[in-house]
This record gives sequence, C-alpha cells and structure tokens, in this order.
Amino acid sequence: MFDNIRWLIPTSKKTLPCGEESEIVVSSRIRVARNLNSIPFEVKMKASDAEYLIGLVKSIINERLAGEFLSLKDLKPLEKESLLECHLVSPGFIRKDKPASVFINEGGNVSVMVNEEDHLRYQGISCGLNLVNLSGAVFEVEEMIGDNVDYAFNDAYGYLTSCPTNIGTGMRASVFMHLPGLVFTNEVEKVLKGALQIGMAVRGIYGEGSEIRGSLFQISNQHTIGFREEDLLERTTKLAKMIIDIEKKARDVILTKARNEFEDKIFRSLAILRSARTISSGEVLNLLSAVRFGIGVGIVKEITLATLNEILVVSRPANIQLFFGELLEEQERDIKRAEYIRQKLGVN
Repeated sequence: MFDNIRWLIPTSKKTLPCGEESEIVVSSRIRVARNLNSIPFEVKMKASDAEYLIGLVKSIINERLAGEFLSLKDLKPLEKESLLECHLVSPGFIRKDKPASVFINEGGNVSVMVNEEDHLRYQGISCGLNLVNLSGAVFEVEEMIGDNVDYAFNDAYGYLTSCPTNIGTGMRASVFMHLPGLVFTNEVEKVLKGALQIGMAVRGIYGEGSEIRGSLFQISNQHTIGFREEDLLERTTKLAKMIIDIEKKARDVILTKARNEFEDKIFRSLAILRSARTISSGEVLNLLSAVRFGIGVGIVKEITLATLNEILVVSRPANIQLFFGELLEEQERDIKRAEYIRQKLGVN
C-alpha cells in the first residue's frame, strides 16, 4: 500500500499556493482530454495499443518530470478507491479493463491518466479559486508530452475526443464550492439553474452522476467547442465570483436573521467532531459543512481551512483505511475515523 498515503497530504514545495476565496471555493480543477493520431481511439483500441501508449508516455514523462507512474493492474482495490477519493483519477478510470496507468507529480496536484475515456486525461487540482495558475501547471505537462507526440486535431473542430461534448479545447474548468448560505435561503436552485442556462454544468463532489451533499457543488463549463481555453477559464472564474458574491450576501442574511440558530449548529457540529467515538463519512460531510461556514464568517477561529480540507479527504472510506494501514469493516472505519478527527482537532 501507499507509504503514509503520500498523495493524500502533499508536502512538496512544488504544490501551487492556495487560490482566492478558499472559505467558499474548496478547490479548483482543470481537466484536459487529448488523443493521438497514430493510435485508434479508446473504443477501438486493442490491448496492445493500450500497452504501447503506456510505454510511450512513461518514457516521455520519466525523462522530464518527478513523480510516480502507477499501473492500474498493480493497484489494490483500496488504492484505486483512494486515488478516486483524492480526485486524482476518475470513477471510469478505476473500472477500466484495458491496460491503464496514471502519473502523479511529486506535488500530488497534477495527474495524467493514460487510457481513460481518451488516450490522455491531464488533470490538476488546487485549493481556492485558482484556475489560471492551475491551468498553467496542467498545460505545461500537456505541451511537454505534446512536443513528443502528434495530438488528434482538426482545423474546423479543434482537438478530437472520444465524447463529442469534449471536442474543441478538450478542457473542463471546474470549481468545487461550499454554498450553505444559498441552501439556507433557498436561492441555490435559482442560482444553479442560471448556471445551466449559460452553459455550465452542476454536479456533486465526485462529478457526473454523484450526489450533492454537505452544501458542496461542482460547477464547470459544459461546452468546449467554439471557445479558446482562455475564454473558458474567464467564463468559469466570472461565474464563480458571481456565486461567491451571492453566497456572501446570503451569509449576511443568516447572521442577521438566524445567527443563534446557526451558531448553535456550528458549535454542536464542532462538539460532535471533537468528541464522537464513531462517525460515518456522510455525517462528516455535514458536520464539516457547518464548521466551514463558522470559519468563513469568523465564528470559529481556532481551526484552519487547511485542517478541514485534510479531514474532508482523509476521512473518506478508502483513505481512512490507508491512513491507519488496516483493512477495516464499516463499523471499524467509523471508529477509526472518529479517532483520527479527534487527533486532528487536538483532542485526546
């Protein structure tokens, strides 16, 4: 298994600094899809094609980038789930039957999936609203590999991808937002419908088809064709800032009209996190949501957002098992999760 689950809590100085508005924007993500002209697309690939591509990409990366290249077939089921929980791979990737691999840079914030839905899926993640800086880190890797291969490109349509919705730039820019103010004031549906009307997608914590919980929403561009990368970054950033402004106003309403109710919820949540002897991953999401709100409005001062972000990731079902280095049944996970959180919050 991973030594000290090293990808969960990156410590490298090469990790990007946190972006803006991190009390509302939990993280930013860039994903870029690319295919090679010389190899059949994924739906028609043979196992030999997939193996060849892995070897080619590995040889290019190993000469130029520090990090680790992981073969999907060599990973245990728990390790695959952990990579998914850390947002370093996609749900579809860990279910692949054909040969597939993932490269993760030494900072733990940029990954390259080989033989996912497309030949190559570049992905970067950073805390806070940080799309422009993050795109620079992702496209640096994309261009480095592109200098050594021939990407499938059409003058009329742009980069060619397995799914038609990705044709064009092949890029998705997304922000993972915490919006308890909009949920409480019943404005969230109106705001998110507005996002859909201007071509943005709204999803849950693990992307398409996943449940929205803990007032956490993932917002990304829905269309990639007919735009430049810069246009998509600007549109997504602009929308995120608009939603941030609306969320802040909703929080002001809460503090004016329901402060006691929310303070009670915040401190009850914090008390449970500090004292619980057993706690589920779903419960953690809701409790962290309340405490994160408390930090954002200045009610909770002794806990940092970085601590909450770490708890959010490490407390997931696979990650908590890797953290303790044990295979655990659900009830045992709940006990160990509570133990980890108490330790993280400075409680014996």
